[in-house]
Amino acid sequence: MKTVSTKLDKEIAESFLKICNDEGKCQSEMLRDMIESVCELEEHEETSQDIPRVTGKLIGIVPELRNVRIE
Repeated sequence: MKTVSTKLDKEIAESFLKICNDEGKCQSEMLRDMIESVCELEEHEETSQDIPRVTGKLIGIVPELRNVRIE
């Protein structure tokens, strides 16, 4: 395994911590899930143009995350 880190401003970091607590996940687990979801979408982009892309900058709000089963 490899470690990935980032810096966030105080307001975003506090908001992210609250979201993680609301979901019952630690910050590392939430970040891992989000990164894996983005990478899975990227891997399958070539096979389907119907998969939504994760783009843009999230400011203060994290959208509801959904697991998408790709068969």
